[in-house]
Amino acid sequence: MRRRTALLVAAALLVTQAAHASGEHPWLALYGVGSTYAMGDLNSEIDAFNTANAGTGVAFPHVDNGMSLGGAVGFETASRWNIGFGMDRLEAHTKAGDANSTLEYRLGSNAWRAFTEYAFAPVGQSGIFVGGSAGFLQEKGHVIYSQPGVEPLKLGTSGHAPLFEAYAGGNWWISSRFAVTATAGYRYARIKEFKVDDGTPGGSTFLKSNGEAMALDFTGPTVRIGLKLASSIISD
Repeated sequence: MRRRTALLVAAALLVTQAAHASGEHPWLALYGVGSTYAMGDLNSEIDAFNTANAGTGVAFPHVDNGMSLGGAVGFETASRWNIGFGMDRLEAHTKAGDANSTLEYRLGSNAWRAFTEYAFAPVGQSGIFVGGSAGFLQEKGHVIYSQPGVEPLKLGTSGHAPLFEAYAGGNWWISSRFAVTATAGYRYARIKEFKVDDGTPGGSTFLKSNGEAMALDFTGPTVRIGLKLASSIISD
């Protein structure tokens, strides 16, 4: 978390310097993020496990969506183009167990993106905008096995993939510098395979029951709702 915050702060400083050079409006936004996923591989394995263990009371929920936080820094030009960087944390979690043991999959990812937006109204005036993003998905999670009275076994997971997104949104300015902002769009982000840090060099590919690599597919509709803070025009 500290590393992600530091990277966003560094991006904010770079954006501010770029805005200073061109005399435009820099801004900062913090969001609540809701996303739906297309986790076909993972959910198929969950279905197979749940069917095999029917009647035991042990069942994994599907991983279909996630709620988390995100942030972005950018600047708006005089022609109402917005350019910047952002990061969303995409949570993906499922857990099952009984009185004897628990198995938990925390397969969340960091979605890093560079974006371009066109606003139909300038900073300080409420209006809509359209945008697109390109970046990469960095899966960073854990598989955790727990038993009462025993230190949990915690294995790290990792993977990466390109990310693309298209969206539309709106800014509702409460004052000249403070707004409520929201977006709705569609993200493509599919990790074809990911690794488990099991002590072997480079880790081991996480496999499905048929021996093939498991994909983690964070593709799907996504919504952000948050707050935006904009500065005055830097060249003023």
